Formats: sequence, C-alpha cells, structure tokens
Amino acid sequence: MSVVVAKSSGFCQGVKRAVDVAMKIDVPAAVYGKLIHNETVLEKLKERGVECIDSLDNIGDRKLIVRSHGIGKEVYDYLDKNGVDYVDCTCVFVKKIHKIVYENHKAGKQIIIIGNPEHPEVKGINGWCENSAIIYNGEENLRFDDDKKYCLVAQTTYDHQKVEKFIKFLQNNIKSLDTNNTICYTTLCRQEECDLLSKECDLMLVVGSKNSSNTSKLFDISKRNCENTYLIQTISDLESVTVDKNLKIGIIAGASTPPELIEEVKNLMNESQENIKIENETAKEDFGALLNASQTDKSMNIRAGKSFKCTVISANEEGITVNFGGKKDGFVCKDDAEMDGVEYSADNYKSGDVFTAVVIEKNSKSLPKEYIYFSKKTVDQREKESSDAVEMLSQPEFKLVMKECVKNGLKGYYGGYSIFVPASQIKIAYVTEADLPKYVGKELRLRLIKSNKDDPDKELDLTSRKSFIASQKIILEEELKKKEDEMWAFFEKDKIVTGKVKRFAEFGAFVNVNGFDCLVHNSDASYNRNVPASEVLEIGKSYEFIVRYVSRESNKVKLGYKQLQKKPYEIAFEKYPVGSVINGTVRDVKDYGAFVLIEDNIDGLVPVSEISHNYTKNPADVLKPGDPVTAQIIRFEDNRITLSIKALIPKEEKSIEDTVVSEEDYQEAKEKRAKKNAKKFETSAASAAPAKKARAVKREEEEVSSWSSDENATATLADLFKGLNLDIKE
Repeated sequence: MSVVVAKSSGFCQGVKRAVDVAMKIDVPAAVYGKLIHNETVLEKLKERGVECIDSLDNIGDRKLIVRSHGIGKEVYDYLDKNGVDYVDCTCVFVKKIHKIVYENHKAGKQIIIIGNPEHPEVKGINGWCENSAIIYNGEENLRFDDDKKYCLVAQTTYDHQKVEKFIKFLQNNIKSLDTNNTICYTTLCRQEECDLLSKECDLMLVVGSKNSSNTSKLFDISKRNCENTYLIQTISDLESVTVDKNLKIGIIAGASTPPELIEEVKNLMNESQENIKIENETAKEDFGALLNASQTDKSMNIRAGKSFKCTVISANEEGITVNFGGKKDGFVCKDDAEMDGVEYSADNYKSGDVFTAVVIEKNSKSLPKEYIYFSKKTVDQREKESSDAVEMLSQPEFKLVMKECVKNGLKGYYGGYSIFVPASQIKIAYVTEADLPKYVGKELRLRLIKSNKDDPDKELDLTSRKSFIASQKIILEEELKKKEDEMWAFFEKDKIVTGKVKRFAEFGAFVNVNGFDCLVHNSDASYNRNVPASEVLEIGKSYEFIVRYVSRESNKVKLGYKQLQKKPYEIAFEKYPVGSVINGTVRDVKDYGAFVLIEDNIDGLVPVSEISHNYTKNPADVLKPGDPVTAQIIRFEDNRITLSIKALIPKEEKSIEDTVVSEEDYQEAKEKRAKKNAKKFETSAASAAPAKKARAVKREEEEVSSWSSDENATATLADLFKGLNLDIKE
C-alpha cells in the first residue's frame, strides 16, 4: 500500500492570512460571518474569545475581522460611517473581482456571477453592483437583451470545468459579453491535481468540512474518477474506511482544512501501512526465530551506522529495550526514539513490537555499558525524507534549489536523490555555460525526464536508483502552449472584446487584448476614409472592438472599431428625418444628378428630375462643385439620402405661351414617331401587309382631310399636336 498526499492540500494564501490574523490578534475581536468553513478552527477561535457574528449590530467595541470571502460595498460604507475599527483579510483574488464588478456596473453593464447564490463570496461580490447581478449556475432557459452589455465574473472556488462550460454557453447567447474567468489559480491547480490523483488511486480521502464549497468541489471531482472516495471531517471519520496492502491511497484537502488534520490523517494511513507490512512479514516468518538465528556479535558485524530489525522487550520513561539478534540487548534512548516534534511516550511501545533502528555511538558515562545503542529517530527521519522525496519527485512538477554547477548543467539534492538539470532544459532559451552560476542557489520548477539510456516504454522507477535528470523547460513550454491555446481560443471571429490602445502607426492602431497586440486598421477605425485611427482612438484608453480576422499561423488578429458604432446613414436618419431642410455644398456633379455634402462623411443625391420644375437636360448647366444648396430630404433608401431642390421652389402656373411647340421640336418629335412606326411595320409586315396597307390608306385620307382647313383659319402648333401621342422624352 502507498499513501500520496496532494501537493496543494490545505490552507490557501487568503485563508492562511485570515486564520493567522484571528489567532494572533491581541485585542477583543469578532469575525463578520464564519472565518472559514472548518468547525475545528472555529472552536479554537471561540476559545480565544474571537466570536463569529452575523450582524454588525453586535460588534460593540470589538475590532472586526473581515474574512477572506469579502463583503459588499454597503458593509464597508457602514463600517466607515459608524467608525468601526476593522482589519480587512479579503483574498486578493476576491478584491480583484470586486473592482471589476464595481467599475463595469458604473459603466452601465449588467453583471453576471457564475457561482452559488448562497455562498458568502458571491453575496459579497453582488454587493458591489447594488445586489443587481444575475447569479448563474447552469440555467439554459435564460433570455438576454441584445441591446444590453454584460460583464461576467466567477466565484473563485467554483468548479472550473463547470465555469468553462457556462462561459461558452453565455458567450454563444449574449451579443456583448465582457468575460472574466476569475477562478482562483490555487483553486484551479488544486482541482486539476485532485482530478489527476483520483484517476491514479484506489481510494481517496478528501479532508475538510462538508460546509466548505471548495472541499465539496474536490469531493465531487474525486468521486467522478474514484468510487472509493471518503470525506474526512475529523479523525473519527476514518473508522469507516477499510484499507488493505494492495491499495494506493490519495489524500487531498480543501482550502479551509488545517494542516494538523492533514498530517494526522496522513500519519494514521502510514501507520496502517506499516502494520499491514509487519503482519504480512510475520505471517511468513517467525521474528523470534529469525532474531535468535544470529549467535555472535562478531558474525553480525555490529558497527555504527548499520541498521537492524529490533523487537521491543520493554519500554519505560528512559527509553526502549530491544532485542536485535546479538548477544547484548539494544537500547533506544527516548531522545533517539521519535522525530522532532513528536513527543516520546513509553505507552506507544508494547512488547513484541518491531521497528528498524540504526547503531549509534553513545559516549555518555551515565549510560550502562551492557547495551548496544540504537536510534529509531534516524531511520524514521531517513524514511520520511525518502518517502517525501519519492512523493515529490513523482509529481508532474516539483521545486528544487540548485546546489552546484557541473559540466553542461546544474545539480540539486533531496532525500538522497541527485537531480541533474541540463543547461538546455533550464528555460526555453538556451543557457550558456557562463550563465550557469547565476542559477546556483535558485529554486527551479522541475519534472523528471528520461535519458537516452531509459526504456521509453517504462515509467521511471524511483526505487531502482538515486540519480535522475529533470527539466524546467518542458513545464514552461507546456504553460506557454496552454496560454497560446487559451488566447487563440479566446479570439473568435465576430466576438466583441475589450482592449487598450498602445500605439499608433501610419496604417492604424495597435491594441492590447489579454496581453496580445492586435491591429485596428485605419479603414476599420472610422467610416470616414480620410480619418486615421489616431483621430478616433486615444492611447491608454480602453474600448470595445469586434474581432475581424484571426490567423494563428501568421500570429495576427485584426479588430474593428467602426463596426460597433452607428453608421453615417443611421446617424443621418436620426438627425435628418424625411421632410428636413438642409443647407449643403455641391460635392460632385454627374449626368444623373448632383451630390450634396450635408456634413462630414454624409452626403445626399439631388436627381436631375429634382433640380428644377423646368426640364433640365444636364445638371452641370445648373450646378457646379462648391455651390451652396438648400434642399429637402425626400427619401432614405439603401443607405442613400435623396434630396430635392425643386420641392422648396413654388410651382408656377404655365401660360399658353409655355405650351407652344417650336418648329424644331415638332420636326424632332415627328422623326421619332416615324422611326417608331417604321420599326413596328417591319416586324409584322409579312403576316399583315394587306390589312396594314388598307388601314394606312384610310389613315392617310383622314389625315389629309383633317389638315384641309380654311386658309384664313388661325391655329398654333400646340393646337395641331392635340390628341397626338408624341414620344418625346426628357
């Protein structure tokens, strides 16, 4: 059986600080709410006179301790207003969330908190947006307003897998969402470590309170992978746990679990491991017979530093008398029995108990000469160091201080193991031989790797040798790749992001989004092509942008700013409704009309038919660029504004003279009519020639008859054109 304790078990930094403050405070004090979700710690606080209160009315003259979960803005206002002395132990990660929520709420955004609505941290966060947040924990029937902007944060101790799932859902359902994944890094590491450890172990012990949110998350994660998962709140809970020699046991603890409880659980598991080991050995061999098999001290080669199996004969306040198989008995003085920090007690050693001890020299004249002296403490310390070393070196990452420079690298030592770090594995960039001394005395983050001599298909066996190769570079590369993967996953086309303007170039602006420099081209900064990005954006200021182009291969992200702003046409539609009268300037004149500049980047078209009530053949005859114009807006259509000048000019009544047609116009109309009739005759001449000819003769006779009139009669050309359908076009 083996016992593995997760590296990140126990108090996180925020909880440890809060507990230390509460345990060391030397004035009457109270905690607003429960300091941590652990009954043992709360009982100790109570014994010291530090009470947990739910109402500030009960604070009296005591100093208030603000727990790591944090409080709302209204609570701080109350404390300041009433002059309450307090020490703020709010976790730095929670403080960061408070700032995000407060600033975005002031900016008019709707806050969304992923988390448990009853958790004190979530309640505190909600207090920074006037308790108006949407608390989200997986509902899929919510509806969001496309016209609203949203800001998302997450409870630091929430299940990170759920957070990632919920964020993806919300991003797909909210048009404008500022996403802040605020899961605590320590919490995330702890949950990931729990996930890995529970997949490897046969039995998992999750140490902590059932009232602790992060402990509950660890239990759920472990239970998914390992059915034999137990929640251990106190040592008595171990009574229901059954173990045997073939199990691999994992231990992990929540952020509110005191270190002494973790150590106690670990020691009990190790003791059960030792007992199982001894029971199996004695089942195979009789220890008494084995020890009596050695007849002489000489043949046993007793010397300082050699270890022996020792069987307890008796124990008293001075130490333990043991039989190790020699002519003399052995003796373990009480100072050599237990490791530092563990108090010696004779009651812990019963006749027949077996342990390993090492021969030591004792020169004190007060000690009896008839004994060979042993140290159990030395063996226990070595075993602990070796066990700790195996446990540490087996982790995906461990920390080790480099002790010396050697050829082509560095060396460090731990628990009898020698760890070599090649120069090429210290960081992503190669470290030269001359730079190696800079790393002596520094702590590196390492992982054991295989050498060319190791079998690639076998795992490293830490029991077979004491020298290994390790790398920091592979950890750094993995983290870099993870960050890159997260970054490129973040940049989705058409996603709205927030970025800060860093610098301008001739072709646009560079904007920092999540630590990555993106480009906003001038053409994507403003609808006015003549306005560069530097005239639209300000350096150091944050804006919302839309992702226009993403290419991991070329390492480029392009953003758009103008796409999130109102189009010139939309602005004009609001500012100049149909019927409005505008004063503008002729920008350009075409055959079909004149373009009038209403204001910067907004112009409208005056069609040729809307220039004057009189027929206008060429707009250039009436208007030219630069002319001031007063016109009325008569239509908005397809991002185009149609103007009319003649709409503002009174329509004059036409006189009889206006209807007189000139001889020149008459001849032109007559020719057009003749051409049109000739074309019709050609089309159907073959099939209807006789009928058409008859009708033509008749029409000619009628026409001659109608034109025959008194020579002295008076008529205008207009009179002659009455009733004729002349095809005259403007």
